[in-house]
Amino acid sequence: MAARRTPPARDAIDDALVAGVAEAVRRALVLPIAKLTKEKLTPRARDELVQRLVAGGLERTPKTVRVPLAEQIHALLAGGARVALKDLARRVKGASPKAEIARTLDALRKQGRAAVVVRTVAEIVVGPGERLLTAAEVAELAKIHAALGKTLKKVAARGGPRTLLREDLAALLAPLAAPLAAPAAPPADAASVRRALLAVALAAREGPVLKLVPVPDLVRGLASALPVADVHLALHEAVEAGWLELRPEAGEEFIKPEDAALCPPGPRGTVLYFARRIAP
Repeated sequence: MAARRTPPARDAIDDALVAGVAEAVRRALVLPIAKLTKEKLTPRARDELVQRLVAGGLERTPKTVRVPLAEQIHALLAGGARVALKDLARRVKGASPKAEIARTLDALRKQGRAAVVVRTVAEIVVGPGERLLTAAEVAELAKIHAALGKTLKKVAARGGPRTLLREDLAALLAPLAAPLAAPAAPPADAASVRRALLAVALAAREGPVLKLVPVPDLVRGLASALPVADVHLALHEAVEAGWLELRPEAGEEFIKPEDAALCPPGPRGTVLYFARRIAP
């Protein structure tokens, strides 16, 4: 019985072979060059196959052909998924060393296609649809943290229980109130910023039953973010939008002059001293 003859190594590459191997690589994310196909190829044919795979959008490493790392990471983040940074090396295939993932991630960040955020203490990779703080807002947050830390240190010092005024805390947080409350897109215009700031200041001061908030308290609480005229404008915009009402004080003669100066004027010379939310 004659011995089975080993077929000669294949020296020609056709479109069907390239398409089949490309599909296999995309399913596995990475394949060794030596195992791209079960058929034996000549060195020339193997080099041509790899070249055509790369021309079709795949990447070559010294020993493998893979789906590009940027494409793999983008696919992981598709649909708003979030991936722990420490898990990225495990979920991305064909990357070595880990520094290669870091370079790819940095490139995606510069392109606006990914970002690394800190959630409590964990670093998370997110896609472009997430609401992120800008560098300026992070710097502002650092300032707030430092100022609040000093204040809380005094609150917790020996000598008896202490607390804070809500208006002081709201004023401290006011620079970040708008970016935290406003939707991610489109960017908030001036009216949206005024509304967000006003809503935060009201929520910090309104009582559980009557929900009446003195306008002077609002003005003082928003002093670091809005001038008096803009607070008055925000109040009138909220009234026109139907979610706020302004009321005069029954005993206007008892209003201090410095408080009256911070209130918008009402009809027939009245002073609109109270604000009350009437809609969400």
